Amino acid sequence: MWKRTEKSKRPRKQSKKETGFTLLLLSNSEKKPVQFQLPPLFFKGLLTVVLLLLGLTGYGLISAALLKPVARQKAALEQEIALLKVEQDKIRSENQNLKAYTEQQDREMHNLQEVSDEIKSNIENLQGRDSEIRGKLGLSENPPASSGNASQPGQTPVGTAQSTAELQPLALGDAGEGEEYNKLDGSAAEVILQRESSVQLSVMMGARQRGNTMQLAAELQRAQALVSLTSENYDEYEGVVASQEFQAQQRAERAQQRRQTVIGYALSFLGGRYVYGGENPYSGTDCSGFTRYILSHAGGVYINRTAAEQAQQGREVSIEEAKPGDLIFYSNGSRVNHVAMYIGDGRVVHASNERNGIMVSRWNYRTPVHIRNILGE
Repeated sequence: MWKRTEKSKRPRKQSKKETGFTLLLLSNSEKKPVQFQLPPLFFKGLLTVVLLLLGLTGYGLISAALLKPVARQKAALEQEIALLKVEQDKIRSENQNLKAYTEQQDREMHNLQEVSDEIKSNIENLQGRDSEIRGKLGLSENPPASSGNASQPGQTPVGTAQSTAELQPLALGDAGEGEEYNKLDGSAAEVILQRESSVQLSVMMGARQRGNTMQLAAELQRAQALVSLTSENYDEYEGVVASQEFQAQQRAERAQQRRQTVIGYALSFLGGRYVYGGENPYSGTDCSGFTRYILSHAGGVYINRTAAEQAQQGREVSIEEAKPGDLIFYSNGSRVNHVAMYIGDGRVVHASNERNGIMVSRWNYRTPVHIRNILGE
């Protein structure tokens, strides 16, 4: 018999069990703790996320620490650029004002030159017409001048002229073109030229349209008188221009225009910020910084920084003498602590305080202690 033999059983290989992580949640009570089995892959992922978050946080902190000085430099550069832009706008505005003032001066000089040229042209035309009429009368270009009523040989004394009816008439015939006139007596013609000095020039005659010697002599007389008057007016004009009164008037007009420029520039900053210690109305200024800035940029006058120091400059004036551009000072009882600029009509413009900024007030909204003429006119 065959014996059935049993196959030898080989021992099975035991599979490797992956180790995991157990999470226990304990409580103060006697209850059984809660267990959670965490697979290794989840734990590794969680650990990776935690490390990544820590790394990002550290990178952010380091970057912020490194970028902070750069941010400060950037802010400083932006502020400097803004100030430069404000200064550029201010210079552009000043250049425009200066250009307008220069153009106005050029126009005035051009007008004066035109008036002068016109007067000279009139004188030359009248002198030419005078020479033409003298030529027709047969008189010399430069007749000798009489002195007083003294008689000279061959001349009638001045002031004892004969009547025009006694003059020898000029024969105006019907001859053709080119025929000459008969000459008038020289002494009588000289008397006619010197008789009247305030008659205006009438329409110049044409040779063929005059019928007698009296009309021709009258035209010559009027022409000579107007030449004399025009010359006197031109000399008077030049004398007026060169006179001290005219120069003083011109200086006064320039001074008034300068003060108006100062006031117009000051009023352009109405509503601006008040900043204690500030010196630029574009970015903020206090009262004395405001007056100092306006007078230096629009008036060409440089004064001290504080109100107390400015109150010692210039010339003391009364409110009746005050002009636009003068400074009015106020005190707190012991010393000067505020300054404003007079703009006329009993008003001032000033950098008041942080609440009101640059504004217009009555000149005596506080009791003034000084009024100073800084511009000097």
